[in-house]
Amino acid sequence: MTRGGAIVSAALVLLVALAATPAAGAAVGLGDTSVSPTSAVTGETTTLDLSVNATGVNTTDGTTGANVTVALPAALNLADATVDARGVTPNATTVGASVDDAANAVIVSWDDDTGVGSETVRVTVTVSGVGVERTGAYDLSTTVDADGDGTTDAKGAVGTVTAAATGSDRSVTAGDSSLFLGEEDVDLTGLDGVAAAGERQRFYGNGGEADGKVATVDDALTADVTRGNSFVPGTYALAAGSDASTLVVERPTVRTVELSPGETAGGTDVAGSSIPPSVDTLTVDPEFNFEAADDATVVVENPNGLAITDELTGDPTVTASGDPVHLDVSDLSPGTYTVRIEGATDLDHVNETATVRIRPEARTISVSRTRVARGGSTVATVSGEPGGVWEVQVPATALRDGESVTVATANAVFGAAEGLVFVDADSEANVLYATIGLDENGFARVELDTERLETGTHDIGVTRNRTAPEVASVPVTVIDQRVSVTPARTNLTVGETVSVSGTARGADDVKLYARVGGEYAPLYEDSETGDLAETSVDADGSWDVDLDTRTVVTVPDSYRIVAVADPGDGYLGSTDRVGESTLRDFDAVGRAPLTTTDPSPSASVSQSRIATNGDEVAITGRAPGPGETVRAYVVSPRGVVDPFDVTVADDDDFDVDYADFETPGQYRILLVRPGRDAVFDLDDGGDAATIRSELTGSETAAEAEATIRDAYGGAGVDDRILDLTVTATNPRVTIETVRHRNDSLVVAGVSNRENGTTVILDLQRETQPVAVGDAAVNASGRWLTTVDVAGVDPGEYTLTAETGDSTDVRTVRLGAVSTPTPAPTPTPTERATATATPTTAPGAETAAAAGGSRTATARTAQTETTADGFGVVIGLAALAALSIVLARRRRP
Repeated sequence: MTRGGAIVSAALVLLVALAATPAAGAAVGLGDTSVSPTSAVTGETTTLDLSVNATGVNTTDGTTGANVTVALPAALNLADATVDARGVTPNATTVGASVDDAANAVIVSWDDDTGVGSETVRVTVTVSGVGVERTGAYDLSTTVDADGDGTTDAKGAVGTVTAAATGSDRSVTAGDSSLFLGEEDVDLTGLDGVAAAGERQRFYGNGGEADGKVATVDDALTADVTRGNSFVPGTYALAAGSDASTLVVERPTVRTVELSPGETAGGTDVAGSSIPPSVDTLTVDPEFNFEAADDATVVVENPNGLAITDELTGDPTVTASGDPVHLDVSDLSPGTYTVRIEGATDLDHVNETATVRIRPEARTISVSRTRVARGGSTVATVSGEPGGVWEVQVPATALRDGESVTVATANAVFGAAEGLVFVDADSEANVLYATIGLDENGFARVELDTERLETGTHDIGVTRNRTAPEVASVPVTVIDQRVSVTPARTNLTVGETVSVSGTARGADDVKLYARVGGEYAPLYEDSETGDLAETSVDADGSWDVDLDTRTVVTVPDSYRIVAVADPGDGYLGSTDRVGESTLRDFDAVGRAPLTTTDPSPSASVSQSRIATNGDEVAITGRAPGPGETVRAYVVSPRGVVDPFDVTVADDDDFDVDYADFETPGQYRILLVRPGRDAVFDLDDGGDAATIRSELTGSETAAEAEATIRDAYGGAGVDDRILDLTVTATNPRVTIETVRHRNDSLVVAGVSNRENGTTVILDLQRETQPVAVGDAAVNASGRWLTTVDVAGVDPGEYTLTAETGDSTDVRTVRLGAVSTPTPAPTPTPTERATATATPTTAPGAETAAAAGGSRTATARTAQTETTADGFGVVIGLAALAALSIVLARRRRP
C-alpha cells in the first residue's frame, strides 16, 4: 500500500517473545509473547521489536528452515519496513529474517545446532519503518513451524498496538458518524473502507443536499469538512451508487439562545425584553447541535458594540447544550445589550444572537414590537415586585368592527403567556383583560394577537384590577400590511443571479437584506452598476427584483434573506447595515432561506500513468457556477497543444475520454472554467481553439503551458485553472513472481497498460505449448492469475506474458530442482540475508521463478503431481481461443 506525505518518522518498538521452558517431551507451544510499545501515532512510522519463546522444540534432529511468523494487520503496513536485528537462542544457526510484503508479516528462520530434545527457543526481531496508517486497536498474531516442514506447530496472539491521531482535532471511528460542515483536521482513518493516513478519499453523496454530489479530502488523517472540499449537508458513501451511509454531514446550528433572570436556566426568557438592575444574574442557556465537534462561547456587547464578556463572567465557554453561563449584570447601565453565541474554534462562523434591555427599576409594561402588521403578534412584558398580580387590558375601542367584548374574543386576543392566571372580558368596563402573576424575578409575559384588532394605535394598559386606576400603558400600532418573500431557487452558486418575488399589500416599497455576521446587509440587483435590490410594489400587492450573488453573499454559506416593507427614506438607497433590533422595529418583514456554494471546479484522471499508442484516460470533474463549457488543453512532452471544449451537464458534472498519447513523456492537462463573473478572459464568445492565436508552434512544453496560463490570468481575472498530469511510457509487461502451488502456477506481474488490458500467458517446453492462461491488468498496474499445470512433467519450461504490444519471458523449472532460475531483471534487494539450505517437503509451495517474496533463506521443494493434465492438444486449443480473445481486446 502506498502512503502519502502525511506519514513522518517516529519510533515504535514491537516485541514478541516465545518463553517458558516446558517439561521434556512436551509438544511445541507458545510461551510469553509481547509487543512493545503498545501505542503508536497514526500517520507516522515506527520500529517494532518482537520476542517469542517457542516451547518444546527439538533442536537435536538437524532441522533446517524452522521459522516463526508474526502477522500484522494492514493498518500497520510493512511495505517500506526493514529488518534491523534478529536473534534465535539457544542452539540455532543460519538465523535469517525478512519482511513478506504480500502477507504483511515478519518471518524469522533458523537451523538446529545440536541442542536437546525439548528446548525453549527464544526468537527476537526488530523491524523499522512500519507505517501506522489507521487509527484504532490492532492485534498481532504468530505461528511456529519448529521443524521447517511447512506445518504450523503452534499459534497464538502476540499483543495489541493502539494507534491514535494525536495531530488531529478528533477521530471518527464509528460508521454513520456525524461531522459538521466547517470543522477541520478530522481523523477518518478509523472508519472501515476509508483511505489510509496521507491518502486522498472521495465521498459520494447519497442523501439530503449531498445527493449526487462528490466531496474529496486530500488526507484522510486531517480531513477538512468544508465547502472548499465540496461538502454540503447530507449523507455520504464510499462508492458511487451505494446506499450505505458512512458519514453524515450536518449544518452546525445554534438553535436557541435563552436568557433567564437569576441563577437557574429555563425560567422566564427575557430575550428581546428587559430586566431591572436588581436582577443580579442573567443566565445564558444556548442550544446547539455541534458539541461533538466544537465548543460554543458567549460574547456580550454593550450598547456601543464593545465586547464586555470578561467583565461579566470568568468562563464564557459552553461545552454542551444545557451547560449555561451565568452573567453578572448587577453593575450594567440601562441600555440594550447583545448576547451572541458562536462556535469557539473551527465553527466560529456559526452564531445566533439575542438582546436584552437593562431598564430603570420601576413598575412598567413593555411590548416586543410597537408596530405590528395585522395578524401578527407582540409580547407584553409586565415587571414589578415579585409575586404581584396585575391585569393587562385591551380596550373595546381597539376591536375591529363586528367583534364584541366576550370571553371568546379575549381568548383570541391573549395568546400564550407566562404567569397567566386567567383570561376574561368585562362588558361593563368595556375591556378584555388577562390576569397575570409575576414570578420570583418580577416578570410576567403575555402574547397579544392582532388579528381581531382595528388598524391604528391602541393603548395597552396595566392595572391592579378593573376598578383601580391605570398604572402604565404602552402604545401598539396595528397596520394592514403583510410581506412574503420567495427566491426562484434557494440553492445558488456564487456568481449567479436569481429572481426574488413576493407580496407586500398596502406597502409602497420593498428592500432586501441578508443576515451576515449578526447584522443585515443590503442586497444588490446588479453589483456592477451598484443597483440595490429594492423595488416598488405593484397595485396588486406583488413585487419582484433580481438578486446578484456576486456581492454580500459571496462566501458559500446558508443565509437568511429578509424583505422589509416600507423601510423609510432613511433606508431606501442606503448601503448601511442594520442590526437585529432595528429589523424588529420595521413594520412588516418577510423571511426566506438562501444557500450559496463555491463555484470552484474539481477534476481528476482515471489513471496518471498509461502506455502510448492506444491507452486512454477518463477526465471527470465538476464545474459549478454559471457557464456551460470547460476549456481543455493537453500539452504534449514536445509542447504541442491540443485544445477542445467539454460540455458541462445540468448537474455541473463533466467527463471526456482522451487517448492521443503518442509520445512517451509527461502530458499536462489544463482545464479552464470562468469564475464568478461567468466570462472567459480569452475570447469569451469563442472556444478553446482560440489559444492557437497565442502560440507559435515552436514552444517547449513549459512555455506552452505558461502561455495558456497567461491567457487566462492577470489582475482582476477570476478564471479558474485546474491542472492534471499523465505520464505516458512505451507499453511493457513484466513477470514478477511465479509460485508453484499444488497443480497450479501462481503468476504475478505488472504492466503499464490501462485498466482491463488482457495479459496472455503461454507455458512451453521448447516449442511445444503445454499450458495457457490469462489475466487482466488492474487500476494499480498489477495482474495476477493461475495456470493449471496438473499432469505437466517435471522439467524446464519457458513462460511468456504478452499484451499484444509487449512481452516478457521467464524460464520456469517444475519438479525437483536445487535453486530457482533467476529472472533477467534486477533482483529486489533483500531485507535480511541468511544461508540457503535445500529441503524436500511434498506439497509445499515452491518458488518456480525469480521475483518471489523477499525471504532470508530461499528454498525449493519437489512437487508431486498425480492429477491428469489437459494435455498438449487441449492446451493448443486453449491457447488458440485465448489468442482470439486477446486480438479482440487489443486496441488499434
